[in-house]
Amino acid sequence: MKKFIGLTAITLLLSLSVSAQRNNEGNKRGVRQGSELTSEQKVALQSKKMALKLDLNENQQKQIHKLMLKSAEERNKFREENRQNRKNGIKPTSEQKFNRENIRLEKQMAHKNEMKKILNEDQYEKWQKTMMIRNKNGDRSKMEVRKGAMNSNNNSPKPQKNKRY
Repeated sequence: MKKFIGLTAITLLLSLSVSAQRNNEGNKRGVRQGSELTSEQKVALQSKKMALKLDLNENQQKQIHKLMLKSAEERNKFREENRQNRKNGIKPTSEQKFNRENIRLEKQMAHKNEMKKILNEDQYEKWQKTMMIRNKNGDRSKMEVRKGAMNSNNNSPKPQKNKRY
């Protein structure tokens, strides 16, 4: 009887640990919460958050919602093209990469100009600060994920082993 209870307890513990690992695998693979939301739903939530942070009026909310929806549709189109190219094994040339980055930066400048037209000075300044913080944090996390070269405790590069110059 004691052996049966012991084996049952061990089996139960093993099955719980395996199921816990399966639940964590989704997070490791980059599956985000909210990925089941449509782009329209995401834009609606983003624009409402922005309205709360920047104290936007109705007209500003509508304009920003429209701008964000347009940007989201363009991003989705771009992602789908990239997905198809990867699926077909097509890799972009350096010229295509340069053009793509150039287009991205132009769109970013246009977006910034549109936001400047929609928002008043105080709102625009607050939005810019928010974007600076967001971009700074985003760049750091991307670099850590891609390179794995930063120490998570102090954000300094890992010490290198004896290297002769």
